[in-house]
Amino acid sequence: MKTFIHYITRPWASVSLNFWHIVALTMIAWLAMPYAFNALKIAAGFVDISMLHVVLLSFCCWLLAISGSYFMFRLLLSRMGLPALNEITTHFKLLNLWEQYLIYLACYALLLCSAIGALIAIC
Repeated sequence: MKTFIHYITRPWASVSLNFWHIVALTMIAWLAMPYAFNALKIAAGFVDISMLHVVLLSFCCWLLAISGSYFMFRLLLSRMGLPALNEITTHFKLLNLWEQYLIYLACYALLLCSAIGALIAIC
């Protein structure tokens, strides 16, 4: 409730999402998808409308896997006595521009591969 009141008073301020917000959003999307497709009447062009439901299931699983791994990473950082996440990002900003670009590219490739893997595993 405090987050909701904070959002109403300052709608453009950044509010951090935690794991349970992501779970709730994916569950709402999962339950609302059939009603949204029936309301839009877009079944004429699809071979099977349930395929989009399966794609949403793979996206939900991928999103939960990514958020779960991020929170496990933060937990391991705090338990093992490694530097905090803001300290790691400070060191990242000290890298050369091409090194930052390569790390961004590698992270994007890993996210893309994990999303394709989740889609292949579900479909």
